Amino acid sequence: MPTFGASIYSISRKIISGEMSPADGIKWLADNGAEAIELVPFGIDMVNEPVLIDTLLEAAKKANVPIINYSLNANFLQITTEEYAAELSRVKTHIDIANKLNLPTIRIDCAGYRRPIETNTIENFQQELPMILDTYRTLCDYASRYHITVLLENHGFHINGADRIRQIMTSIDRPNFGHQLDTGNYECVDDRAESAVDRLLPFATTIHVKDFYIRTRDPGDATQFDCSGSWFRSSGGRFLRGSILGQGDLDIYRILNSIKKSGYSGHILVEFEGMEDCLYGTRVSLDNLKRIYQSI
Repeated sequence: MPTFGASIYSISRKIISGEMSPADGIKWLADNGAEAIELVPFGIDMVNEPVLIDTLLEAAKKANVPIINYSLNANFLQITTEEYAAELSRVKTHIDIANKLNLPTIRIDCAGYRRPIETNTIENFQQELPMILDTYRTLCDYASRYHITVLLENHGFHINGADRIRQIMTSIDRPNFGHQLDTGNYECVDDRAESAVDRLLPFATTIHVKDFYIRTRDPGDATQFDCSGSWFRSSGGRFLRGSILGQGDLDIYRILNSIKKSGYSGHILVEFEGMEDCLYGTRVSLDNLKRIYQSI
Protein backbone atom coordinates (compact mmCIF):
# COMPACT_ATOMS: atom_id res chain seq x y z
CA MET A 1 0.00 0.00 0.00
CA PRO A 2 1.47 3.38 -0.95
CA THR A 3 1.98 6.23 1.49
CA PHE A 4 -0.08 9.33 0.62
CA GLY A 5 1.60 12.64 1.27
CA ALA A 6 2.32 16.08 -0.12
CA SER A 7 5.12 18.29 -1.30
CA ILE A 8 5.51 21.37 0.89
CA TYR A 9 5.73 23.19 -2.47
CA SER A 10 1.93 22.89 -2.52
CA ILE A 11 1.67 25.47 0.28
CA SER A 12 4.89 27.37 -0.44
CA ARG A 13 2.99 30.62 -1.12
CA LYS A 14 2.12 30.78 2.58
CA ILE A 15 5.73 30.13 3.58
CA ILE A 16 7.24 32.63 1.12
CA SER A 17 4.77 35.30 2.26
CA GLY A 18 5.67 34.70 5.92
CA GLU A 19 2.13 33.64 6.84
CA MET A 20 3.53 30.25 7.82
CA SER A 21 6.93 29.15 9.01
CA PRO A 22 8.36 26.00 7.41
CA ALA A 23 7.67 24.16 10.68
CA ASP A 24 4.09 25.43 10.61
CA GLY A 25 3.82 24.06 7.09
CA ILE A 26 4.89 20.60 8.16
CA LYS A 27 2.36 20.61 11.00
CA TRP A 28 -0.42 21.83 8.72
CA LEU A 29 0.26 19.14 6.12
CA ALA A 30 0.29 16.42 8.77
CA ASP A 31 -2.90 17.77 10.37
CA ASN A 32 -4.60 17.69 6.97
CA GLY A 33 -3.83 14.14 6.02
CA ALA A 34 -0.26 14.00 4.71
CA GLU A 35 1.45 10.76 5.74
CA ALA A 36 4.80 11.87 4.25
CA ILE A 37 6.27 15.21 3.25
CA GLU A 38 8.64 16.38 0.54
CA LEU A 39 10.74 19.49 1.12
CA VAL A 40 11.39 22.08 -1.59
CA PRO A 41 13.65 25.08 -0.82
CA PHE A 42 11.12 27.79 -1.74
CA GLY A 43 11.09 30.03 1.31
CA ILE A 44 13.19 27.40 3.12
CA ASP A 45 16.90 28.29 3.01
CA MET A 46 18.80 25.58 4.86
CA VAL A 47 22.12 26.66 3.34
CA ASN A 48 22.14 30.10 4.95
CA GLU A 49 19.95 29.08 7.88
CA PRO A 50 21.27 25.63 8.86
CA VAL A 51 19.32 25.81 12.13
CA LEU A 52 16.26 25.06 10.00
CA ILE A 53 17.48 21.49 9.54
CA ASP A 54 16.97 20.63 13.22
CA THR A 55 13.83 22.78 13.34
CA LEU A 56 12.24 20.83 10.49
CA LEU A 57 13.29 17.47 11.87
CA GLU A 58 11.77 18.38 15.23
CA ALA A 59 8.57 19.61 13.57
CA ALA A 60 8.25 16.37 11.63
CA LYS A 61 8.84 14.33 14.79
CA LYS A 62 6.17 16.27 16.70
CA ALA A 63 3.73 15.88 13.81
CA ASN A 64 4.54 12.17 13.54
CA VAL A 65 5.11 12.45 9.79
CA PRO A 66 8.37 11.63 7.97
CA ILE A 67 10.21 13.93 5.59
CA ILE A 68 10.99 11.56 2.74
CA ASN A 69 12.42 13.59 -0.14
CA TYR A 70 14.03 16.89 -1.09
CA SER A 71 13.43 18.41 -4.54
CA LEU A 72 16.03 20.79 -5.93
CA ASN A 73 16.08 22.90 -9.08
CA ALA A 74 19.42 22.85 -10.87
CA ASN A 75 20.91 23.52 -14.30
CA PHE A 76 24.03 21.91 -15.76
CA LEU A 77 23.42 22.65 -19.45
CA GLN A 78 24.19 25.61 -21.71
CA ILE A 79 26.60 27.09 -19.16
CA THR A 80 30.36 27.69 -19.00
CA THR A 81 32.88 25.31 -17.45
CA GLU A 82 33.23 27.64 -14.48
CA GLU A 83 29.46 27.89 -14.03
CA TYR A 84 29.19 24.10 -14.22
CA ALA A 85 31.76 23.67 -11.45
CA ALA A 86 29.94 26.20 -9.28
CA GLU A 87 26.59 24.52 -9.87
CA LEU A 88 28.03 21.11 -9.04
CA SER A 89 29.45 22.48 -5.79
CA ARG A 90 26.10 24.09 -4.91
CA VAL A 91 24.16 20.90 -5.56
CA LYS A 92 26.61 18.83 -3.50
CA THR A 93 25.94 21.21 -0.59
CA HIS A 94 22.25 20.36 -0.88
CA ILE A 95 23.04 16.64 -0.96
CA ASP A 96 24.91 17.22 2.31
CA ILE A 97 21.76 18.85 3.68
CA ALA A 98 19.65 15.89 2.54
CA ASN A 99 21.99 13.67 4.52
CA LYS A 100 21.60 15.82 7.65
CA LEU A 101 17.83 15.47 7.19
CA ASN A 102 18.27 11.68 7.06
CA LEU A 103 16.56 11.51 3.68
CA PRO A 104 16.67 8.47 1.40
CA THR A 105 16.22 10.47 -1.83
CA ILE A 106 16.87 13.85 -3.45
CA ARG A 107 15.45 15.02 -6.76
CA ILE A 108 17.93 17.05 -8.80
CA ASP A 109 17.17 18.74 -12.11
CA CYS A 110 19.67 18.96 -14.93
CA ALA A 111 18.16 21.63 -17.22
CA GLY A 112 16.86 25.06 -16.28
CA TYR A 113 13.07 25.38 -16.14
CA ARG A 114 13.15 28.70 -18.01
CA ARG A 115 15.50 27.49 -20.74
CA PRO A 116 14.28 28.99 -24.05
CA ILE A 117 11.63 26.71 -25.57
CA GLU A 118 13.23 26.79 -29.01
CA THR A 119 16.39 25.15 -27.61
CA ASN A 120 14.56 22.08 -26.30
CA THR A 121 14.90 20.10 -29.53
CA ILE A 122 15.60 16.40 -29.81
CA GLU A 123 18.85 17.30 -31.59
CA ASN A 124 20.04 19.35 -28.61
CA PHE A 125 18.95 16.60 -26.25
CA GLN A 126 21.00 14.02 -28.15
CA GLN A 127 24.01 16.34 -28.25
CA GLU A 128 23.72 17.06 -24.50
CA LEU A 129 22.96 13.49 -23.46
CA PRO A 130 26.60 12.57 -22.63
CA MET A 131 26.81 15.62 -20.31
CA ILE A 132 23.46 14.71 -18.73
CA LEU A 133 24.56 11.14 -18.07
CA ASP A 134 27.99 12.12 -16.75
CA THR A 135 26.40 14.69 -14.44
CA TYR A 136 23.96 12.23 -12.90
CA ARG A 137 26.69 9.61 -12.50
CA THR A 138 28.80 12.20 -10.65
CA LEU A 139 25.87 13.16 -8.41
CA CYS A 140 25.00 9.52 -7.72
CA ASP A 141 28.61 8.75 -6.80
CA TYR A 142 28.67 11.69 -4.40
CA ALA A 143 25.30 10.80 -2.86
CA SER A 144 26.26 7.14 -2.45
CA ARG A 145 28.49 8.00 0.53
CA TYR A 146 25.25 8.88 2.34
CA HIS A 147 23.22 6.01 0.88
CA ILE A 148 21.02 8.59 -0.85
CA THR A 149 19.30 7.90 -4.17
CA VAL A 150 19.33 10.70 -6.76
CA LEU A 151 16.01 11.15 -8.56
CA LEU A 152 15.38 12.44 -12.07
CA GLU A 153 11.98 14.09 -12.49
CA ASN A 154 10.20 14.76 -15.77
CA HIS A 155 10.33 18.48 -15.04
CA GLY A 156 10.32 21.53 -17.28
CA PHE A 157 10.44 21.47 -21.06
CA HIS A 158 13.73 19.77 -21.98
CA ILE A 159 14.46 16.81 -19.70
CA ASN A 160 10.88 15.65 -20.04
CA GLY A 161 8.78 13.35 -22.21
CA ALA A 162 8.56 9.58 -21.86
CA ASP A 163 11.20 8.79 -24.50
CA ARG A 164 13.82 11.19 -23.12
CA ILE A 165 13.28 10.11 -19.51
CA ARG A 166 13.43 6.44 -20.47
CA GLN A 167 16.66 7.03 -22.42
CA ILE A 168 18.32 8.53 -19.34
CA MET A 169 16.90 5.96 -16.93
CA THR A 170 18.20 3.04 -19.00
CA SER A 171 21.62 4.62 -19.61
CA ILE A 172 22.85 5.28 -16.07
CA ASP A 173 24.41 2.27 -14.40
CA ARG A 174 24.12 3.42 -10.81
CA PRO A 175 22.06 1.57 -8.19
CA ASN A 176 21.19 4.83 -6.42
CA PHE A 177 19.49 6.46 -9.41
CA GLY A 178 15.70 6.60 -9.70
CA HIS A 179 12.77 8.40 -11.26
CA GLN A 180 10.47 10.89 -9.59
CA LEU A 181 7.45 10.39 -11.81
CA ASP A 182 5.23 13.47 -12.07
CA THR A 183 1.82 12.50 -13.43
CA GLY A 184 1.07 15.95 -14.82
CA ASN A 185 4.38 17.27 -16.09
CA TYR A 186 4.40 15.10 -19.20
CA GLU A 187 1.63 17.36 -20.51
CA CYS A 188 4.12 20.26 -20.46
CA VAL A 189 5.79 18.69 -23.50
CA ASP A 190 2.51 17.48 -25.01
CA ASP A 191 3.09 13.88 -24.01
CA ARG A 192 -0.23 12.33 -22.99
CA ALA A 193 0.05 11.89 -19.24
CA GLU A 194 -2.01 8.70 -18.99
CA SER A 195 0.15 6.73 -21.43
CA ALA A 196 3.46 8.27 -20.31
CA VAL A 197 2.75 7.22 -16.73
CA ASP A 198 2.14 3.65 -17.89
CA ARG A 199 5.50 3.61 -19.68
CA LEU A 200 7.57 5.07 -16.84
CA LEU A 201 5.96 3.43 -13.80
CA PRO A 202 8.55 0.61 -13.77
CA PHE A 203 11.23 3.23 -12.99
CA ALA A 204 9.29 5.16 -10.34
CA THR A 205 10.91 5.62 -6.93
CA THR A 206 8.54 8.41 -5.84
CA ILE A 207 5.44 9.81 -7.54
CA HIS A 208 4.05 13.34 -7.74
CA VAL A 209 0.31 13.49 -8.50
CA LYS A 210 -0.77 16.66 -10.25
CA ASP A 211 -3.74 17.72 -12.34
CA PHE A 212 -4.09 20.39 -15.04
CA TYR A 213 -6.77 22.28 -16.87
CA ILE A 214 -5.89 22.04 -20.58
CA ARG A 215 -7.08 24.40 -23.32
CA THR A 216 -6.22 24.73 -26.99
CA ARG A 217 -7.34 28.38 -27.23
CA ASP A 218 -5.97 31.31 -25.27
CA PRO A 219 -7.98 31.60 -22.02
CA GLY A 220 -6.33 34.93 -21.15
CA ASP A 221 -3.69 35.77 -18.53
CA ALA A 222 -1.27 33.27 -20.04
CA THR A 223 2.54 33.32 -19.79
CA GLN A 224 5.23 30.94 -20.97
CA PHE A 225 6.70 29.87 -17.66
CA ASP A 226 4.59 30.90 -14.65
CA CYS A 227 3.04 27.63 -13.45
CA SER A 228 2.16 28.90 -9.98
CA GLY A 229 -1.51 29.64 -10.48
CA SER A 230 -1.52 31.22 -13.94
CA TRP A 231 -2.03 29.66 -17.35
CA PHE A 232 1.23 28.75 -19.08
CA ARG A 233 2.16 27.28 -22.45
CA SER A 234 3.20 23.74 -23.25
CA SER A 235 6.04 23.10 -25.70
CA GLY A 236 3.46 22.72 -28.45
CA GLY A 237 1.52 25.83 -27.50
CA ARG A 238 -1.41 24.43 -25.52
CA PHE A 239 -2.54 26.32 -22.42
CA LEU A 240 -2.15 24.61 -19.04
CA ARG A 241 -3.11 25.64 -15.53
CA GLY A 242 -2.73 23.67 -12.33
CA SER A 243 -5.96 22.40 -10.77
CA ILE A 244 -7.10 20.64 -7.64
CA LEU A 245 -6.44 16.93 -8.11
CA GLY A 246 -9.44 15.30 -9.70
CA GLN A 247 -11.00 18.55 -10.88
CA GLY A 248 -8.86 19.13 -13.97
CA ASP A 249 -8.72 17.54 -17.41
CA LEU A 250 -6.37 14.63 -16.72
CA ASP A 251 -7.93 11.21 -16.22
CA ILE A 252 -6.82 10.89 -12.60
CA TYR A 253 -8.92 7.75 -12.12
CA ARG A 254 -7.07 6.01 -14.95
CA ILE A 255 -3.67 7.27 -13.77
CA LEU A 256 -4.21 6.14 -10.18
CA ASN A 257 -5.63 2.83 -11.40
CA SER A 258 -2.44 2.24 -13.39
CA ILE A 259 -0.35 3.01 -10.31
CA LYS A 260 -2.47 0.70 -8.16
CA LYS A 261 -2.43 -2.17 -10.68
CA SER A 262 1.36 -1.88 -11.00
CA GLY A 263 1.80 -2.81 -7.35
CA TYR A 264 3.68 0.41 -6.60
CA SER A 265 4.03 0.75 -2.83
CA GLY A 266 6.18 3.88 -2.42
CA HIS A 267 5.23 7.49 -1.72
CA ILE A 268 2.52 9.27 -3.72
CA LEU A 269 2.78 13.00 -3.10
CA VAL A 270 0.29 15.72 -3.99
CA GLU A 271 1.86 18.69 -5.77
CA PHE A 272 -0.79 21.41 -5.97
CA GLU A 273 -0.13 24.58 -7.98
CA GLY A 274 -3.59 25.89 -8.88
CA MET A 275 -5.17 29.34 -8.52
CA GLU A 276 -7.26 28.42 -5.49
CA ASP A 277 -6.09 29.19 -1.98
CA CYS A 278 -3.19 26.78 -1.59
CA LEU A 279 -4.35 25.42 1.78
CA TYR A 280 -7.81 24.65 0.40
CA GLY A 281 -6.41 23.23 -2.85
CA THR A 282 -3.88 21.02 -1.09
CA ARG A 283 -6.39 19.68 1.44
CA VAL A 284 -8.97 18.78 -1.21
CA SER A 285 -6.26 17.28 -3.43
CA LEU A 286 -5.10 15.04 -0.58
CA ASP A 287 -8.67 14.02 0.18
CA ASN A 288 -9.33 13.26 -3.49
CA LEU A 289 -6.10 11.28 -3.84
CA LYS A 290 -7.08 8.94 -1.02
CA ARG A 291 -10.76 8.74 -2.02
CA ILE A 292 -10.09 8.00 -5.68
CA TYR A 293 -7.31 5.51 -4.97
CA GLN A 294 -9.56 3.59 -2.57
CA SER A 295 -12.49 3.61 -5.01
CA ILE A 296 -10.72 2.04 -7.99
